[in-house]
Amino acid sequence: MTRTRTISVTGTGTASVQPDLMRLTFALAAKHAQYSDMMQQADGQLAALQQALQGCGIAPEALKTADYQVTTEYSHQPDEHGNYRQVFEGYQCRHVLVIESAPDPARLSALLNAADQSGTAPELHIAFTVKDRYAAQAAALKAAAQQARNSAEALAAASGVRLGRLLSVTNRCSPELPLSPTNFTMMRAKTADMGTAAITPEDIRTEETATFVWELLPVQDDL
Repeated sequence: MTRTRTISVTGTGTASVQPDLMRLTFALAAKHAQYSDMMQQADGQLAALQQALQGCGIAPEALKTADYQVTTEYSHQPDEHGNYRQVFEGYQCRHVLVIESAPDPARLSALLNAADQSGTAPELHIAFTVKDRYAAQAAALKAAAQQARNSAEALAAASGVRLGRLLSVTNRCSPELPLSPTNFTMMRAKTADMGTAAITPEDIRTEETATFVWELLPVQDDL
């Protein structure tokens, strides 16, 4: 039985797309010695932020929780013998919330101003992405496939053979959300000097890699 000869080539393709979606992250922090008081403070912060953002057309259910952590806080204090011991300071809640919106400078400023006026003093982070993450991925994969075929054809020709059937394709797509390299972080929502927050994010560059296996045929054989 004749063994099928094959060639395996890995191709890498890239694609660049313009961001059409911004993700605003608000990190709220509440702290109190008593757990119930800390939770009451955290719930009040959330309600205040939701109410402020409603003025910008953001429904409360559109503000999604990305992370929620309740931790205990301790300090190390010396006793009368100079030995340090842990002293309980209280409970802390960190609630990270996310909303998505069109990357419009005027809308961005309105959202930041609303967060500032809420009185919750959230830590802010803004990232830029795309609504259709798979469009950029598909374009990068198409480029990877073309690069791999060009390389395989060149190698086959140099070896005195030609490509036959495509036998397999292996691809490990990146699960991460494609993001622009542009990042925007504020420790507190203070917008008085920001004007319209005219931020123009960099394009998103997506890279995909795939491995293709073709059979190899003699040049003189017909398909």
